[in-house]
Amino acid sequence: MRVHVKLFGSLAQKVGVREVEVDLPDGATGADLLHAVGSKYPTAAEVLARSSLAINLQTAPWTSPVAATDEVAILPPASGGAGITVGLGESISVEEAVAAASAPGAGGVAVFVGSVRDHSDAGPVDALEYTAYAAMATKVLREIATEATEKWALRGVAVRHALGELSVGSPTIVVACAAPHRDEAFDACRYVVDELKHRVPIWKKELGAWGERWIE
Repeated sequence: MRVHVKLFGSLAQKVGVREVEVDLPDGATGADLLHAVGSKYPTAAEVLARSSLAINLQTAPWTSPVAATDEVAILPPASGGAGITVGLGESISVEEAVAAASAPGAGGVAVFVGSVRDHSDAGPVDALEYTAYAAMATKVLREIATEATEKWALRGVAVRHALGELSVGSPTIVVACAAPHRDEAFDACRYVVDELKHRVPIWKKELGAWGERWIE
């Protein structure tokens, strides 16, 4: 099958065009597509190693199957260096964060998922409520992620934090760090989580039958 691939930014500049076509066998994955593009355009190898995959306008793991009818794009890092994405929202997805952080040059992705516990020292907890100074929080999250990429030479970082009222068991935060080796990924993930807790302007309120309180 012939797959049409869109290219952007520094990757398009390296290749010399914004769109390419590659021939792949039926059942091929994003990794097969990446190899085909890299073989065809070896000067783009460095950028390709730090790029991510999008299929039908959604970020996807490199293991995802591709079809001739899909809209496929290879996305170079938006900020140079590792691919960094951060986000705040009412709902967050572990799978989406892992896909956003994943990179072909990474040997693994370390992931931390925080969730709402059903208790605290105040008693049973029914829900948590998060509020944020969103513009500043997004800026600081990106700063922390950038620091982690510089310390551990990461290939990708994705940080997601939920806002609003969340029931017990709901994910509150997802941090995914992709690195060539597992120790780097684990250390970077811990760093991002710890720094986030200290520096990002996000506030948490606990709610239960006993009442409510802000955690400071």
